[in-house]
Amino acid sequence: MPTLEFAKRDMTLGYGGRAFALRAYRDHGAWHGVIIENRTPMQNDLPATADAASCFAAAVQFVAAMVDATGKMPVVMADIPAAGPVGRRS
Repeated sequence: MPTLEFAKRDMTLGYGGRAFALRAYRDHGAWHGVIIENRTPMQNDLPATADAASCFAAAVQFVAAMVDATGKMPVVMADIPAAGPVGRRS
């Protein structure tokens, strides 16, 4: 009978005034990472790793690069035209 793997490790990370929850979980012999900010999972393309420590190291590098890049990018506000009344066709 095959055994189920439920190995997981959690870590919190504060960076750039923001808080993140990191989770490394083991699936089919490899560790995968999930990054969460404000209860929202962030899309990432982190590769599977051999151990949880390597998974966390890759996730921390991803978060640092993302936060640092966000801080350097100019924020542009765009005017979005307002939609007409709901349910009304022109």
